Amino acid sequence: MPGVVAVLGAAGGFVLFFLYASLFEYALHRWVMHRPWRALPYPYQVHTLLHHRIFRGDEAYRVRHPEDRDLILFQWWQAPLLLAVHAPLAWGLERASGLPVFWAGMVALAVYYGLYEYLHFCMHAPAGRWIERTRWFQALDARHALHHRRWRTNFNVVLPLGDLAFGTLRPATPAPGALST
Repeated sequence: MPGVVAVLGAAGGFVLFFLYASLFEYALHRWVMHRPWRALPYPYQVHTLLHHRIFRGDEAYRVRHPEDRDLILFQWWQAPLLLAVHAPLAWGLERASGLPVFWAGMVALAVYYGLYEYLHFCMHAPAGRWIERTRWFQALDARHALHHRRWRTNFNVVLPLGDLAFGTLRPATPAPGALST
């Protein structure tokens, strides 16, 4: 029985942290990356002032110049930083609950981050990948393109849970240059 509890605890921890990652993505994107903070100017400068200037909501939503590809993904050091920031939360939850959620939570956050980076890259630099032809991806891509046209909407890229919870989810037509199924 203890093995079953451990597996269920880890699976539950993964799901819990994956859903939490959607809310964190939303909060980071909306309240840090789209607002100038005097104490923390980097996210706003890189995301709003640079990324949104290069990748607009029109035909410029897609990569137009090879050097622009470098402005799609986060910097290499940001993934370990985000995981390190959340490690105390996962550890504390494991200690408080007695369930093995630390590693499950870290894996969920890493998977979510990887999905964010991959999907976001595919959105701005399409290359006919199989995932780009799925209706699921096309719906995410259309909502993200709308975010680039109307930046006060659709802050989530992977799972629009935060947008749904905070009332910023807006449906959209296919993104400029979207592949059809």
